[in-house]
Amino acid sequence: MFPEIVSETIGLMIMFIIRIGIPIAITFAVGRWLEKRLAPPESAEEKPARQTPQYTRSGKIIRIHCWDVNHCEPAKRAQCAAFKHPELPCWLALQAEGGKIREECFSCAFYKPTRIAA
Repeated sequence: MFPEIVSETIGLMIMFIIRIGIPIAITFAVGRWLEKRLAPPESAEEKPARQTPQYTRSGKIIRIHCWDVNHCEPAKRAQCAAFKHPELPCWLALQAEGGKIREECFSCAFYKPTRIAA
């Protein structure tokens, strides 16, 4: 009598797993796959504020600043607003210190203004 109850219980548990557990597992697997497949390449919440162009070389992020590209002299760098605020884009650093954006900034690869919602 006892072995019959144990075998029936085990059989019932196996049937429960087959009937309920496997479809639930498949549903979660398909959901995860769809979530990864349909996710935008770079969502707005995860995207950090663009500071300077970033280039990848062998998996390492290399930050390039405008003074590196323009080959500014150390004396000129010391007076530059962008050098004083390397966490900001160069054009925004100029504005932060009360200066105007120069004409050459508009054609520069570093100049990417973000629109602020009013």
